[in-house]
Amino acid sequence: MTEELRETMLRFGRSANPFDEHNGVRLTDVGDGFAVVETDLCRENLNSWNSPHGGLLFTMADVACGVAAISLRQEQCVTVNASMDFLAAAGSTGRLRAVGRVERCGRKLCFTTAEIRDEQETLLARIQVTMYFTGRKLEL
Repeated sequence: MTEELRETMLRFGRSANPFDEHNGVRLTDVGDGFAVVETDLCRENLNSWNSPHGGLLFTMADVACGVAAISLRQEQCVTVNASMDFLAAAGSTGRLRAVGRVERCGRKLCFTTAEIRDEQETLLARIQVTMYFTGRKLEL
């Protein structure tokens, strides 16, 4: 990936999705076949047990996997299947990081994984996501 494409994708990832912005999910790094997404925990993204809501973790992982997939070819993709394991509870403060990686990319399907960790590097969740390339070029 060229540095120009990397910077373009980072700009795109920071402004493309109002849902991510509303939930404090932001793209912080991208390269060939990987992406990093982070969020700072706050009251609005916690559940009743004062831990990050599972939907927040899923969103982070899904975004990391999707951006990892489109980093290989700038084509729109959608999630067709996902399986997530929640492995540990996080605290109510600090920063969470999801790192998405492409495991295998075919003509239409892209198989990805992501791990979410807290600031102490505790593995909170792991996900496998299958993405489908729509055939539409991504407007960067």
